[in-house]
Amino acid sequence: MNEGNSPEMGKMMKAVSIKISVMMALVMSICLSIVGNLTAKRPPGTPLIAIVISILVSIALSFVISLIIGLVIPMGKLLAALDRKLGLQPGKIGTRFFDALISNIIYTPFMTFAMTIFAYITSVKKSGAPISYPMMYLRALAISFVVGYVLILIFQPLFMKMFMPKRPPEGENGPA
Repeated sequence: MNEGNSPEMGKMMKAVSIKISVMMALVMSICLSIVGNLTAKRPPGTPLIAIVISILVSIALSFVISLIIGLVIPMGKLLAALDRKLGLQPGKIGTRFFDALISNIIYTPFMTFAMTIFAYITSVKKSGAPISYPMMYLRALAISFVVGYVLILIFQPLFMKMFMPKRPPEGENGPA
């Protein structure tokens, strides 16, 4: 019997996928929320507490959105299928660059949209100043896309190594 296709293996890979999704959601949310809030244009004299609250709400909002995306879209299966279709080999640096780009294209626009809508609503409500949402979104998206790409490129393989089960060396079948 092929152990790679066993129901236990399927359950284990699902658990690994969920762990990776949660960790990526956490890293992306924290980093993009901090970067987004620190690069946002604010009126002079904005209280520090308002910035901190904005960062915390952004983290929570983007974490939920990122989790939903990660749990709805099977990124591992999607990336593996795309890699096979394009003849990319797992583990190669070119494949990692491609996979990070695809993940970034899927995650970042939605997370950025949610965070900028939140920022737009709260800033217009507080300041009453006319702010162009499309320009706000595009500026934030450009920054988030670069930061998100780097984060995915660095952390996705780390989390995969962390959570993927270790295979015994060739010839070893485990304890006798």
